[in-house]
Amino acid sequence: MREAVEAGSTVRLSPTDSHHLARVVRKASGEVIELIDPVGRLWPATVVEAGPPTFVKVADEARGLPPAPVFLYQGLAEWGRLDMVVEKAAELGVAEVVFFVSERARRVPAPDAWRRRRERLARVVESAARQAGRGHLTRVRGLLPLDAVFDEIPPGEGLLLDARGDRMFSEAVADLAAGARTARIVVGPDTGFSEAELSAARAAGLSVCMVGPATLRSETAALVGMSLTLGVVGGLDGAAP
Repeated sequence: MREAVEAGSTVRLSPTDSHHLARVVRKASGEVIELIDPVGRLWPATVVEAGPPTFVKVADEARGLPPAPVFLYQGLAEWGRLDMVVEKAAELGVAEVVFFVSERARRVPAPDAWRRRRERLARVVESAARQAGRGHLTRVRGLLPLDAVFDEIPPGEGLLLDARGDRMFSEAVADLAAGARTARIVVGPDTGFSEAELSAARAAGLSVCMVGPATLRSETAALVGMSLTLGVVGGLDGAAP
């Protein structure tokens, strides 16, 4: 929902949500549903009038899993594939996805095109979070230059995935989780990072890691990185702080 939600209030759903509830999932009066408010809280609610328009009674307390302490920095690729990365990040409960521009990026969208894409990605996040039953909405931002990404990652929290890595990603993320509360994963475009970019990453305190002998596509590397990291920090079992 884009409107504010208050405990115990009766809320009229938007035309789109009303149609989805009444015509697609076919919820009737008296059935329990969940609302996600603009700040990402998850509210149980009871259908008062199925409609459309639909009216629901909000419960007295919000609930929902907190975001995992995992951030993904993603290089550019085909937008359809990046939509999938954002969708899965939202399902998994990743705190944030940040898109960046690097030396080998092939197509960099103009500001207006990026604004429209970001609006679409916000809808992807909302839909995925609703499907997964998550109160937190993964934040999406960008486009950052790669050097700005390195500047904002605290030393010891960054893991950059590349086949020329110094160590295995699984080992690095285990060591990171033992000493840091937050993990920040950096995945390049399909064309990869330049040697100069890898040198800059190491100089900024990031660990350059490989995930195995195979050469993975950008979105595959992102999914592997998020999943392995969440498994270590507890994000897949609800134990993350």
